[in-house]
Amino acid sequence: MRTRRWGRAGAALALLCLSQALAVPQASADEAAAGCYAETCQGKDPYALGCDWDAELLSQLNKGNDLEVRLVYSDSCHAVWVKASLNPAYTGQEPLYVELWSTPTIGGAQWPSGTTKYLTRELPVGNTLMRDWQGTNKACWNNQGSHWDPAPLDYEGTGGNMPRMTGACTVWQ
Repeated sequence: MRTRRWGRAGAALALLCLSQALAVPQASADEAAAGCYAETCQGKDPYALGCDWDAELLSQLNKGNDLEVRLVYSDSCHAVWVKASLNPAYTGQEPLYVELWSTPTIGGAQWPSGTTKYLTRELPVGNTLMRDWQGTNKACWNNQGSHWDPAPLDYEGTGGNMPRMTGACTVWQ
């Protein structure tokens, strides 16, 4: 009976082919950097979980030169949040509130998502917690307080007496 001998070169080639076939795909460094994904990001800090590295601007609004409010999205985390910064030269005495508002894609009531950030001269920079990107979202600021939307879809039960406030929102994204 005749047998075929592979030799060292043949064995090395066979081993190389086998190792490539059995290789487990590894996540890229960028994918591994994110600490959450979509709904698991809900209510979490984007900076603590590494979602900020690929944050892209969806919409922005400014209150003159005093305040910049940005609605941002992370593709690696599939999440949105609001970043805001107050100009250090801001002379207003009132605090400004920044909030992420969301509504389901299929429709329904809007609600604040994540924490409200309270900005003052002493605390001029902040971000809200994240929300899963699915749905429709907007970033708002106001001088009234938390959970006040200056551009509501509907305020039920107010009897037409809205509190006096200043504020604005980005477009729904």
